[in-house]
Amino acid sequence: MVDEIMDGIIAKSYPQKTLKEHTKDVMNLFDELKRLSDKLGIKLAEEDWKTLELACFYHDFGKANSVFQKKITKSLNLSDIPHNFLSIFFLQNKNEMLLKLVAFHHWRDFPDLREEMIEQIRGDISCYISKIQEYFNKSFNLRKSLEFKKDLEKLQRYYFRRIDGSIDLKKESKFIILLGLLNRIDHSASAGVPVEIEPINKYEITQNFLLKKTAEPWQLSELSKDYKDKNGIVTASTGMGKTEMSLLWSNSQKTFYTLPVRTSVTAMFRRLKGLFGEKKVGLLYSDALSNLFLEENKLSTDDIFYHYDIAKNLSYPLIVSTADQIFTATLKYLGFEKIYATLSYSRVIVDEIQAYSPQTMAIIIHGLNEIASIGGKFLIVTATFPSFVKDELPLDFSITKIPNLKKHNVKLVDEPLAENTIIKKLLSKLISKGIGKILIVCNTVEKAQELYKILKDLKEFSPLLLHSRFTRFDRNFKENTVLRENFNGILISTQVIEVSLDIDFDILITEMAPLDVLVQRMGRIYRRFKSDGEFYPSEPNVYIFTEDPSGIGTVYEKEIIEKSKDFLKSGILSEKDKYQMTKEFYSKRNIQNTKYWTKFNNALNGIKSYSVNKKTEAQEIFRDISQIEVIPQGLLEYEVQNERILKKLGFDKGPFRNVIEKIKIEDRKEKILFIELIKDFMVPIPLYRIKKNFLSLCNYIQNSKLKEFLTNVKVVDYKYNNELGLLCEKDEDAMGII
Repeated sequence: MVDEIMDGIIAKSYPQKTLKEHTKDVMNLFDELKRLSDKLGIKLAEEDWKTLELACFYHDFGKANSVFQKKITKSLNLSDIPHNFLSIFFLQNKNEMLLKLVAFHHWRDFPDLREEMIEQIRGDISCYISKIQEYFNKSFNLRKSLEFKKDLEKLQRYYFRRIDGSIDLKKESKFIILLGLLNRIDHSASAGVPVEIEPINKYEITQNFLLKKTAEPWQLSELSKDYKDKNGIVTASTGMGKTEMSLLWSNSQKTFYTLPVRTSVTAMFRRLKGLFGEKKVGLLYSDALSNLFLEENKLSTDDIFYHYDIAKNLSYPLIVSTADQIFTATLKYLGFEKIYATLSYSRVIVDEIQAYSPQTMAIIIHGLNEIASIGGKFLIVTATFPSFVKDELPLDFSITKIPNLKKHNVKLVDEPLAENTIIKKLLSKLISKGIGKILIVCNTVEKAQELYKILKDLKEFSPLLLHSRFTRFDRNFKENTVLRENFNGILISTQVIEVSLDIDFDILITEMAPLDVLVQRMGRIYRRFKSDGEFYPSEPNVYIFTEDPSGIGTVYEKEIIEKSKDFLKSGILSEKDKYQMTKEFYSKRNIQNTKYWTKFNNALNGIKSYSVNKKTEAQEIFRDISQIEVIPQGLLEYEVQNERILKKLGFDKGPFRNVIEKIKIEDRKEKILFIELIKDFMVPIPLYRIKKNFLSLCNYIQNSKLKEFLTNVKVVDYKYNNELGLLCEKDEDAMGII
């Protein structure tokens, strides 16, 4: 043990840092956060800053014990007492808040400590006191064992109240914010990134951008009403500049811009990075690291990880993310404090809120209420806003910007969108007239695959299929194909097209769907027309097949579909018509007796007294998990296409299974790169489609070092086609199977 102390008290392993070095990093970041606090809008009393400073200083002192030191320096699998509890030995201050901050900067199960064991541990820690005094040039005294035991018992009672019941946000807000800031500082120090980056004046930059486009931007006149420090909603037609409005509103405050679909997040990240600079905008969602590898060709591996860690630690002044990265915290998993502490001085923008399920929307609404209650502000921006939501939010303003614009000529077709002569004749007619960009939207993947096979068999059509059940690599390839300016042809898709891919089609052919969904799909047509005027063609450019739509009861509620039909008719549909229809459709009066309303209301009432212990549980609930990601068995022999990650790993191209056999997970970077490589071969599949005899990926490889790591990666014997995607049971006889 003496030799270990002579070598230093180690606090971090990758990269290795002593307790002195890590504590110095933490205190420097504390000073930096306090320096920026006025600019950021962090409202803490001086007494609270002092408590946080002490917590930052003492939080890791409990690592000065022989068991932890053997574990971290010799990679031994030893059972130790969590250091966050042992740090209490060093606290002479009787401040209960400080005690809780140090004890719970990690949420770990309480050890069963008898008095004689406590005395033994205290004796062990005392051997490190001289080294700690040398580190910090001050004297330290350990608390008496009995005092320590009493404090531990008090903390244990709080811990069990915390995990067994709901949290009173009003009573606990100070603790939540201080604990979250402590975690932010500690995690940033460990990652070697700033805790916060200097704010940016988004108002000024966005204003200059708008004034280059038009002399009198409507957004500037609307925001002159002192809305910048208020909660609100902006409802505006596609292309009217909702994003710019939200950026003006967020001003210089730290901002989270959330969207429902990863494709939209990536597109918005590119856009905002171009406006504010790559060092000011972060990307945060489950595939963010892989996206950075694909996007940032000029950056080294270390630089990419650095940018990733800055976003992961919430340090950018502007972060674009999927909503789950923020609103899972509403479910109060252990560790949620990091998110809430940050949101307490942030602006949150929620884009396209109508795209979520009623249960998920309820979680977001509850989250927005809580953000407002702890000091944060929110803005909802959308083209189709569910009007019943207004009654559930603390709103200060509502802005509506709908142009006097007509660009859609609708035709209702009282037939199913299926194998019949109507769809073939319609497409032949459109193509013969030289119409180049045609979008067909189905409610389910199975329906889209079925229609694709029908049209593919007819030589006059060359459709492209895009839906959620492709591997990430294939889906990215297809999306990039569609996004090219010269794309011409038929795209068959599903809901993935509704709030992603900024492309302008000429014709929409769609199955019947809820009214707001149809409006979103229409937003993909004639996007080039955005201002006042009449631009609709003489013949229909929107065809809605109203009979026997797919997805009834699984994707959409039958009652909502039936009610939507009552609002539709053939003819010219203006932007104001669409806005008014959607507003009336989603009024409480119209939907309060539907299953949709029941699901929303039950979820909203239930979440107020609900919490979970693990973040993974919160993610499953938020995402309303009805599917799981798997690897189709045939893809194990498929060649790895991601050359950038292969290069980072030092491997040549080869079959996926062969590449796995070569992997050695020796550090964090290699582990993350390997995970990203696996994600390229994963496909989402509905839970009910999972066969009982699926196997773990570890059953298909010989690499013993990865066996445990790959246990939870599922391989299914469904087949996969890079044209059709994942083929479930009845589709397994489809063409061109890999």
